[in-house]
Order: sequence, then C-alpha cells, then structure tokens
Amino acid sequence: MSQSKVWPNALKFWRRPGEVLLALFETQSGQSLAFLVAALFGLVQALPVYLKASSPAVLLLLAGPLLGLVGIYFFSWLLRNFSRWFGGTATLSQVRTALGLGLSPWTLLFYLMLPLQHTLQSEATLTQFYFLFFGFLVYGYVILLLSLSAALQLSPLKTFLCMTVTILVSLFPLSLLGQLLLSGFAGL
Repeated sequence: MSQSKVWPNALKFWRRPGEVLLALFETQSGQSLAFLVAALFGLVQALPVYLKASSPAVLLLLAGPLLGLVGIYFFSWLLRNFSRWFGGTATLSQVRTALGLGLSPWTLLFYLMLPLQHTLQSEATLTQFYFLFFGFLVYGYVILLLSLSAALQLSPLKTFLCMTVTILVSLFPLSLLGQLLLSGFAGL
C-alpha cells in the first residue's frame, strides 16, 4: 500500500473500520501497525501504575507493552477459535490485525486521560469529563466490534456473542493467574 493511501485510510478507519480492514486484508498489511497499537495500549495501561509506584521500576514499564503483545496473541487465538462456533472463517493474522487496530480508540482515550488525571487538582473536576470519557469508551467498543466483525466475517451480533464467550472463558483463568502472581510477589 502506497504512503499516500495510508493517511486517508487511517482517517477512514475511525468512520468505517470494516472497509479499511478488508482493504488491508487484500494487501496482507496492517499487522505490524496492529502490534504497535497493542504494545502502546499495554504501555498506556502500565503508565498509571508506574507513576503511582513509590519506587518505580523500568521493568514495570516494559511489562505493559509485553503484556499488550501477549494479550493480542492470546485473545486473537481465542476469538478465532470461538468464532468457528458461529461460522467465522478468519485467519489468525486477520483477527490480530482487527483486534490491534480496534484498540486504537481506547489507546488514544487512555493516553489522553493520563495527563488529565495527574494535572487536575480534585476528583470532582475529573468527574466533569465522565460523559466524554464514557461516550468515547462506547465509541471505541463499537470500532472494536465492527473491526472484529469484518475480520471474522460475522454479523455484529454474532461477533458480540463471540467476544462475550471469549471474555468469559478467559476471565476466570486470567484472574486466578493474576492472583497467584500477585501473591507470589507479595511474598518476596
């Protein structure tokens, strides 16, 4: 894909993610950008923990992008497998691309909220932005849903059900793993 085509597609993705993803799938591109977005999403999620730590460690800052990349592989594998129940025909690289690029609105949202959290003086001022935050959160979910719907070649309803099954199946093992890891670190 030529460089002049990338910029209009990046803007069009925020309005019509399915069309852009189908064009990316035809050219077999976009996966490296999806990995970058997933790593940035992990970094943005790790930054508040890093900034609030009494003695911040660089390892904590590196764990965020690593967990973002591990997460995109794990959840795309689950999504692709559970989509088979609903008739999905996507490849793993297509699901990874859709999942990674679908996280871009949330990555931007949490990135913009981070300095806002640290510069505002009180919680009351932060709650004034609640509806803006909530609206952008819902918009990001719709972008993620439409992106995965295009990749999995399923209707948005079936994609929603597939995402629900994926989250429910992964929620309990991941929370148990998190508790075991946290209890192990607490004993150190």
